[in-house]
Amino acid sequence: MYEDKIETPDNNQKIWRYIDFSKYIDLLTTSELHFARADKFEDPYDCSWMQFFGKEYKQLSLANPQGKERTRQLNIFERLFVYLNCWHINEHQSAALWRLYSENKYETIAIQTTFGKFKSEIENKWSRDGGPHITKVKYDSENAGQPVGAHPEGRLFSCLSRANIIYKRPSFVHEQELRASIYQAFDKEIKNTILQNEAHLERLMKERPESIRIKINPSDLIEMVYISPLAKDWFVKLVKNVSGKLKDRVQKSNLYELY
Repeated sequence: MYEDKIETPDNNQKIWRYIDFSKYIDLLTTSELHFARADKFEDPYDCSWMQFFGKEYKQLSLANPQGKERTRQLNIFERLFVYLNCWHINEHQSAALWRLYSENKYETIAIQTTFGKFKSEIENKWSRDGGPHITKVKYDSENAGQPVGAHPEGRLFSCLSRANIIYKRPSFVHEQELRASIYQAFDKEIKNTILQNEAHLERLMKERPESIRIKINPSDLIEMVYISPLAKDWFVKLVKNVSGKLKDRVQKSNLYELY
């Protein structure tokens, strides 16, 4: 296993969540934060042990196709029980994230809060086991923590641990991510039974909830709502009109304005 310590920002650190208009409306109307299941993320290495031993796995799988398949199944299985809510750590807006995190760059919204407010909201509203655990993401998976024992030689394996959630590959360093995670434990006997048959795993993927939602108070969580610097005037008015109590905190980003 690899172990590593969770790191968090100061309570006053600004954090941002870049979303499209539909997700903003969902947040306002449901008063819920959305935690997505880890296997639904675009990066197949996210929350996967493969990010630590990818090269070794590739070499071993050439001589052991069955081991490669077993590893694939294990990584899918374990990611079915991890749920994430992700934010961007930055004192300022990010031009890159304005473009990356919405299908329509003219209608992107960034909600801004502080780490302290985020932590207070989700920890006060979720009292069950398994989280949420909040951590800054580290982008050096090749040097993730210190190994505790050696990984088995000649076979493929996977093991979910906190390090899986803390680390991402350096290619994603632009995200400067803060993530809250919820981990739902599973019975090891059930795991072994499911992994004996591909159909069982596929059925579990359909049965497992694709998200977990935590009730929050948007007015307590959100400090400011920024609208895309490329947004049209009509969209700015629309966002203000639907924002209710948050209306006075809504403004269009001036990222591209000349002073």
